[in-house]
Amino acid sequence: MVTRRQDRTSDGDLTGNVLFSDGLPPAVIDFSPYWRPIAFASAVVVADALVWEGADENLVEAVAHIERFDQFLLRALIYRAVTDRLFRQDQPIRPDAADPYLRAVELACRLAG
Repeated sequence: MVTRRQDRTSDGDLTGNVLFSDGLPPAVIDFSPYWRPIAFASAVVVADALVWEGADENLVEAVAHIERFDQFLLRALIYRAVTDRLFRQDQPIRPDAADPYLRAVELACRLAG
């Protein structure tokens, strides 16, 4: 069975544009190339997983080997939050209790501490 994660934002969406099928490697679709540091790409994937996919914060252990990952994660969350807001300008600002970014931002701030 092939599954597709829902697209969350615009260009550079690594998490939302990957097909998964048992027994096959992941397939990237809707490829939007642009240059960013590899660590930033990893941080975007972690940010998306934390915000949209319900990932546990222990996920950051998988990227603990990346130098200055805390800073890349902060920047990835800023990038995603600003992009998300730009695409939702006609909608009210979410209260903190409904903000999907809150948990990930709190984690990133603790890591950067």
